[in-house]
Amino acid sequence: MKKMDRVLVYFGGFILGMLLVSVIMSRRAAKEEAQVDPWLEHNQKMVDAGAESLPVEVPDSIRAGLVIDFGFLPNAEAPKEKVWSLTFEKSYPYVRVVQNLESGEFTYMAADQVVLELAEDVDATAVKPMLDKLGLRLRMFSRKENRVIIGVLHTGISAVPDTMVAVQPWAHLFKVVEPDFIRFKARQPGE
Repeated sequence: MKKMDRVLVYFGGFILGMLLVSVIMSRRAAKEEAQVDPWLEHNQKMVDAGAESLPVEVPDSIRAGLVIDFGFLPNAEAPKEKVWSLTFEKSYPYVRVVQNLESGEFTYMAADQVVLELAEDVDATAVKPMLDKLGLRLRMFSRKENRVIIGVLHTGISAVPDTMVAVQPWAHLFKVVEPDFIRFKARQPGE
């Protein structure tokens, strides 16, 4: 076999191998695209079970989340708020969207934690007995800002307000208890 024949056989095999790999990869990609995303399926099941879709006024970054729970507070007979619990794959895992039915205003917050702004001269360690009594977890604290972030009592749509009420017997330890709000930057013209 001449040297030129070897080069031609090598390049022919190389091209044939590239075509074969290309066909295999495109078939695999087509098969993956054809599969239904289980998160989207869960989201559709929630909507089918009566969960309302997020309104168009909600920012796109929040609309990308998947609805894991929906309901009315304080109850369906006398609703004051619509509440959606969402999950996200790549950013903050649990978000709570609340729409005030009177004003139509939306608020966005973490669904699994609340913030306590501690009273003057109260250290983060002072909340430990309260957390133990309620079965809550200290998630984060900042001595500089005099704040602690604690977990919530349960995973339902009322978890944040229920936790805020449950900590009230220890109100002497903190100035403010509030949801861990999500704030959006104002968009500049041209963005």
